[in-house]
Amino acid sequence: MVKAKGAKLDFDDISLKDGSIDHISVRAIFPRKKKTVRKARDSAVKINSELLMDVEEFINLDENKFRYVNRKQFVDIAVADFLRREKMKVKKK
Repeated sequence: MVKAKGAKLDFDDISLKDGSIDHISVRAIFPRKKKTVRKARDSAVKINSELLMDVEEFINLDENKFRYVNRKQFVDIAVADFLRREKMKVKKK
């Protein structure tokens, strides 16, 4: 016996022969668990407006104009660098 909470059962493949059941095929479809980490999808994240103004000023500096194309790219790079540094701190401990 198998317990399946939340499963959807499909009884379409039932064959009857001479009034008795000859063959039963049961297909269970289990709901997929939600993933906590999003992969291959971009999502909108709200950012403090004052911080965003500082980011724009930094991007508009002459030495950074060609380095960072837009705010999103800057934030992506900054967050990736921050996470990389934090992981290195954890590994050293």
